[in-house]
Amino acid sequence: MDSVLGLQVGSAIFLNVAFAWLVGSWLARRWMSAVGASKTDTEHLLGSADIFAGALGVLAGCAGLWASAAVMGGVSLAEAKDLVWQMLTMTSIGRAGYISLGALALALAIRAYRSTAAWREWAVLAALGVFAFVRASMGHAGENGYWTIPFAAEVVHLTAMGAWTGLVFVSAWKAMGADALQDDSNRMGGYLEAMSVAATVAVIAIFATGLFNSWHRVGTVDNLLGGTLYTTALLVKVALVAVALLLGGYNKFFGLALARNSAQGIARVKFALKVESIVLLAVLFAAAVLTAQQPPAAM
Repeated sequence: MDSVLGLQVGSAIFLNVAFAWLVGSWLARRWMSAVGASKTDTEHLLGSADIFAGALGVLAGCAGLWASAAVMGGVSLAEAKDLVWQMLTMTSIGRAGYISLGALALALAIRAYRSTAAWREWAVLAALGVFAFVRASMGHAGENGYWTIPFAAEVVHLTAMGAWTGLVFVSAWKAMGADALQDDSNRMGGYLEAMSVAATVAVIAIFATGLFNSWHRVGTVDNLLGGTLYTTALLVKVALVAVALLLGGYNKFFGLALARNSAQGIARVKFALKVESIVLLAVLFAAAVLTAQQPPAAM
């Protein structure tokens, strides 16, 4: 893997992780509030991690634009530094890049402004929505314009993947450790039930749009089995998603009931979520590889 491709893939991974965390945090805040956790406690629990995720996303976005300039110019990263401004001001992908970067920067600024005001959550949601829309336009789905079925499918897929991955990340590593949930099994049960419903909806959306995207970009079974880096990454991604679904299915059909009845049950759910989060991180890696490759149907 050369340095340009490495930066492309690496920046895409961190950008996906940052977006997923911010989406998951937004959802977790609503669920924790709904089950009675105070907004102040929730802000204390999630605020610093949100700021870190936002900063990571902004840095990754900048790195991604640098890599894009190198790809468009057919030059090395060192030579591409002089092309970044030209790309930003003269190309559609450059303009989309700084708009998506601005959306993440806005989400970061809002999270850094420590407040429990209701407007802040809706402003963050709007910023994340703009990011998802514009980010989708920078990939293969945006090549034929915004008002197409492939583009709509990509926006839904990106958003749903961010929601599923993010809610698993945030729940496993932060939210389930909240005192307000640990001290009250009913609150914990309510939170986990809301998480399970959201994950189910997200997975259905991912499955439907993923099938459409695969058909649209791969085209035939021969292409799928052609051994290209794109199709290999796609097959790996599908396999990893299947593993994550098994872990999520365990929690939905067995773990949630156990978590309502004992601390040991909560620990099992939390462990399964942590394992699922690691698998989903690998899914994001495979997805990043896909964004850096031409699909077979486009060749």
